Amino acid sequence: MEKRFYLDSNVFISFVREEIDSAFNLRGVDSEDFFAFCRKEKHSLVLSELFFTEVEKVISLKKEAVLEEFNRLKIKVEVFENKVSENLLSRIIKETGIHLADAIHTAIAIENNANALISWNKKDFMKVYKFVKFFQPNEILEMP
Repeated sequence: MEKRFYLDSNVFISFVREEIDSAFNLRGVDSEDFFAFCRKEKHSLVLSELFFTEVEKVISLKKEAVLEEFNRLKIKVEVFENKVSENLLSRIIKETGIHLADAIHTAIAIENNANALISWNKKDFMKVYKFVKFFQPNEILEMP
């Protein structure tokens, strides 16, 4: 069954940078494997304008270049504006204590019916699990 995953910018950034974290986990490779999984299973990625802003700020890739890369990877993407319910945003911040940008990512995932939020930021996004499922890219690959 096709799923829709809201993608946090750090997954794409890790892929482009071929990152290895402080525990020597191959985040870039795991991100690439996650994208291959999405392509194979025909899952869609839900992206927001905030995603593109963060990518450009960190690795200087503009929205068009990012979309071209997903097209090259043959992954379907859906792009949404950053418009979210103020009530939902306030509730997420109040109940989880996460910062505004992560709350916006969470609210966009919820309001656009993503099956899960995918990020390397486990520390903050584990707190939103009552609102939306959260997984790191490698965790999705390990699921039966």
